[in-house]
Amino acid sequence: MMAGNDGFFYFLPKFVQHAGEECRDSLTRFYEAVLPASGEGDVLDLCSSWTSHYPSGWRPSPPRRCVALGLNPLELLANPSKTEWRVQDLNKDPQLPYADAAFDLVTNSLSVDYMTRPLELFEETHRVLRPGGLACMAFTNRCFPTKVVPIWTTPFTEASHAKIVGAYFRYSADWAEVGVADVSPDGWVGQRDPMVVVVARKRG
Repeated sequence: MMAGNDGFFYFLPKFVQHAGEECRDSLTRFYEAVLPASGEGDVLDLCSSWTSHYPSGWRPSPPRRCVALGLNPLELLANPSKTEWRVQDLNKDPQLPYADAAFDLVTNSLSVDYMTRPLELFEETHRVLRPGGLACMAFTNRCFPTKVVPIWTTPFTEASHAKIVGAYFRYSADWAEVGVADVSPDGWVGQRDPMVVVVARKRG
């Protein structure tokens, strides 16, 4: 893992995809099933970028909101799902600048493996969720090797990663349920990227 300021690492926008097309489509279909209908809920996307991998055209209607919180302002500005955005390095400051019980859904797509203070962040995620709200942490087998946390690399398997993220939930707060959804494209082994989402529900 390369030490240093994540803000510097992500200073230049990276308008690239971090998973294969079929893998991304699988994640989008998953989000389609858990996102609140427009106008019916508030969403926070952590470690966001120019895409949240939400369904095309999904965007909350006022007064509901979708907050994209990430590291690069140009990427966040380009995100079509957001109603507002914020630049924040969660490894430097995992405290979320939102009120208790402010959101119905919190997502993190393809970046949970970079979190150096996961228990603090997951505790904050629990705090800002409304009772009964969901937190969804999605990951695949691609990463920036110099930025991923060491625990992620040995062993480098989907099963191990799911256990790690599940432990982040269980040791951070009193979640009602923690489960794993394997939404990998059919026949992904050896050919396509996998996609796994660890999901937790706040007691409500």
